[in-house]
Amino acid sequence: MSSFRILLWNVQWQRARTDRGAAIRSIIAAHDPDLICLTESNLDLLDETGRIVSDADFGYPIREDRRKVLLWSRWPWQAIDNFGDAALPKGRFVRGRLATPYGPLDVIGVCIPWSAAHVSTGRRDSRPWQEHTRYLDGLSHILDRADAPARTILLGDFNQAIPRRHAPIAVFERLEAIMRPRFAIATAGAIAGLPTAAIDHVAHGRDLAPISVTVLPNQTDDGRRLSDHTGLLVTLSLEAVQLPASGRS
Repeated sequence: MSSFRILLWNVQWQRARTDRGAAIRSIIAAHDPDLICLTESNLDLLDETGRIVSDADFGYPIREDRRKVLLWSRWPWQAIDNFGDAALPKGRFVRGRLATPYGPLDVIGVCIPWSAAHVSTGRRDSRPWQEHTRYLDGLSHILDRADAPARTILLGDFNQAIPRRHAPIAVFERLEAIMRPRFAIATAGAIAGLPTAAIDHVAHGRDLAPISVTVLPNQTDDGRRLSDHTGLLVTLSLEAVQLPASGRS
């Protein structure tokens, strides 16, 4: 059975030269993933070779060494896009097509704004969940005009649990309306080793199937937390499967 390994982690702006950043890099190397998605990351956590990134401007003061989304793969990237759509809040999206040994694979990396984005910080011109919903609308535009039959993975920090935990019902239903017709969610529901449902997700087309979801270590040797998110290692099968219309979401 052909499969590949995806490492997903919001690393809370850790830097490679710090103890925490070095520990994150060590964990990534130890798991030897085929595809990596880091959100809220410094550029130095992933090698430049094999890496594509979102735009540096995500609406807050620009730091050229920081990106909301970093994607890395052992396979070469084609058709790279870090704009997406004019309706999409900028700096939180990067997309590329991988030339894998199993055929083309479209990968979309996202960092959907949290509920208070630009409410009391940044531009201070938004209501709670407004930027989040605006992002979902822009993402829907992108997915509606998808032009390729390639396998697709959409992953990153969704800032929503699946099933719903804290998001308003209307906001969760908007996410579901975008995801349900197109994707199953490998990271939905309870995950062994996580005390609460994940808000970082791997969504995949229905011609892929989840094999396992594993929680990564989230502490240094002396017990300090590496990030306010816990990283995940998701293994997907490349064998086509038939899933129910609701997927795993």
